[in-house]
Amino acid sequence: MKKPIPSSSLLIQTLPAGAWQHSFRQPLPAGQHSIDRVVEAFFAVSPPWLKALVALRDSIVRPFALRPMGGTPSGVFRPLARSRREVVLGTDDRHLDFRTSLLILAEADGSCLVLSTWVRPHNGLGRGYLALVGPLHRLIVPAMARAIVRRLAAGAGDA
Repeated sequence: MKKPIPSSSLLIQTLPAGAWQHSFRQPLPAGQHSIDRVVEAFFAVSPPWLKALVALRDSIVRPFALRPMGGTPSGVFRPLARSRREVVLGTDDRHLDFRTSLLILAEADGSCLVLSTWVRPHNGLGRGYLALVGPLHRLIVPAMARAIVRRLAAGAGDA
């Protein structure tokens, strides 16, 4: 379910308000889940259709000298900050800076996984890129969150 980025997130604590923010919460199955297992699941659950979109994105942005996302196992998702319950991944590029947070958040009705993104475009290329990717992002993040939770529920991510 879409909600604001939690105020307890390292993403909020370390970055000024950006031009674009998105956050999605997915209830976690009962049990203990470590942030390391959540991150492991994040990198393991990329569906084939998302891999195809990343490959298409990389071929389209190549003439603009932007960093490819699919070139390394973690793509452009480099670890930037971490706590016991959260990891912030991201990178800075000439067109925009982005951060993605994976947070295990305790709520009154149980724990949930919160996937949040913060993007700061630097120029027209960044703003144009964000205008194209933003709507897709709102579809990709919920699909990724559900896939991560399914993997955790299946036991691949239990602590």
